[in-house]
Amino acid sequence: MERLSKKSIFSYALGDLASQLVWTFVGMYLSVYYLDVVGLAPAAASAIMLVAKVWDAVNDPMMGAICERTRSKYGRFRPYILYGAPFLAIFSVLTFTAPFGNGTAGVLWAAFAYIGAGMLYTLVNIPYGAMAAVMTTHNDDRTKLNASRGIGMQIGILIVSFGAALLLTKFSGSSEVLTGRSYTMVAILFAIISLPMFFIVFKNSKEVITPKVGSDKVSLKSSLKVIASNKYLMIVVMVSLISMVAYMGRISTMAFYVGHCLGDFRWMSILMSIPSIGALLGNIVTPWVVSKLGKFGNRNALALSMLLKGVTFIWLFFIPYDNITMIIIATIVNALVGFGFAPTLSMIGDAIDYQDEKTGVRSDGIAFATYGLSTKLGGAIGSSMGIMLMTAFGYVAGAAVDAHAQMGINITTNLVCGILHLIAAAIPMLFWKLSDRDADGIRERLKARNAASEA
Repeated sequence: MERLSKKSIFSYALGDLASQLVWTFVGMYLSVYYLDVVGLAPAAASAIMLVAKVWDAVNDPMMGAICERTRSKYGRFRPYILYGAPFLAIFSVLTFTAPFGNGTAGVLWAAFAYIGAGMLYTLVNIPYGAMAAVMTTHNDDRTKLNASRGIGMQIGILIVSFGAALLLTKFSGSSEVLTGRSYTMVAILFAIISLPMFFIVFKNSKEVITPKVGSDKVSLKSSLKVIASNKYLMIVVMVSLISMVAYMGRISTMAFYVGHCLGDFRWMSILMSIPSIGALLGNIVTPWVVSKLGKFGNRNALALSMLLKGVTFIWLFFIPYDNITMIIIATIVNALVGFGFAPTLSMIGDAIDYQDEKTGVRSDGIAFATYGLSTKLGGAIGSSMGIMLMTAFGYVAGAAVDAHAQMGINITTNLVCGILHLIAAAIPMLFWKLSDRDADGIRERLKARNAASEA
């Protein structure tokens, strides 16, 4: 089978860049828009977001199942990018509108727009993520594909992180008060930019791996049962769950660490920007790293990234608060070893192929939805755990922070995060026995089997 062209790899990266333009902007600014601009009650805004997250967790597997049962001239996944992206763009803009004010009608409108945008994000991104597993049978091409996706994701995040504030100020005409119109205009701009990128993904990304004839008749219950019994997929899901608990636990307390331990909130922007830049560089070098780590290249790269991140988080725990230079150096080192994203996605593809050969059931959509569910569940646990741990050590909002409370914040932000990363590093090394060559062999046998079934 032909290798992926550079154009296909580059085009695929644009999908996550486009996604981040619309969705990272929503994630970063919707709360402040709801509260400071629209004037929604905090309880109403919180309720909308809670309901949206719960429904999001439910509809991910549903979307995965729908994709797997789709048969069209464009394939199983590409149609949703072509037809879903325009609606995602529209709803990402509607989310930053308030035609009914902040009363009951306004709350209902906000819920409709935000939940609708979340559903459309799922409709586009579950198929987009699953496509990497069906675009090539070559392990190194799959690694390059997922690395390119990681690069696109980080570029999109950086664009929003650095550009959105400037654009909001520009459209508002002031840096003191941001207008509702400015949020709407920035949402329109990002939506317009994202659409051609999604269409390029559709045009230049082709599905070359297809399920065997009749697999679309497998029931959802059977697919879920097979997914649950896929030991390799469960390994990746567990690593993802643990690492997201660590990541979101740290994110939820990082502002407290900077403000109450380092004592200067101005360091926040620097310490939060370094990881994104480092992850961008990490994704660039991922194919090289994987190629140097032997026959278990993807597994070893994931475990090595988790190990080094764990070590550097623990290093950060022991650095005195007043040694900001060393804290920045440790943060840079931690960021530069962030090459575990692409291997994780490649291992999901290997797990799907393993399941397909073993059971005859191919569940790309549900598999990636299960992975997505683990990241969302891990994020929810981590966010709650971070605040709970910090509070257990004596932090009280509005009260003076003593040395004991500082230690609790530092333990939560750095030490616990580091230990969880070490656990995540151990799991694939102990349980993942599928080499990259084994995975390539499985794909060749699947290709021959499917060709014979179509003959």
